[in-house]
Amino acid sequence: MDTVVVGTQTGKKEDYEIIASLVNEGTVILDDTNPAELEKFMKEKGADILVGGVKERPLAYKLGIAFCDHNHERKHPLAGFIGISNFAKEINLSMNSPVWGYIA
Repeated sequence: MDTVVVGTQTGKKEDYEIIASLVNEGTVILDDTNPAELEKFMKEKGADILVGGVKERPLAYKLGIAFCDHNHERKHPLAGFIGISNFAKEINLSMNSPVWGYIA
C-alpha cells in the first residue's frame, strides 16, 4: 500500500516535516484542502481508497473508491496493536466490498 495523498487541517510546520519524512517522493502533501482540490489529486494519483473523516466520505463514494472512516469520534481504536488490526480489517472490508462489482 502506497500513500499517494496526505494532509491535515491543523498541522504545524513540524508536522509537515514529519509527514514528508514518512512518505515516498511524489506523495502530495496537502494543507487544509477543499473537496475539489482533494478530488483533483486523488484522480491524478490514482487513489484506490480514501482514509478520512465524515466530510470526505461523500467524495470517496462520488469517485467510486473505497472509504475508511478515521474520525476522532470512532468507536474502536486505530492505534497500537489492536488499532492496526482494526485498521487492516476496515481497509479489507472496504476494498473488497461486493458493491465494487456493480460499478464500472
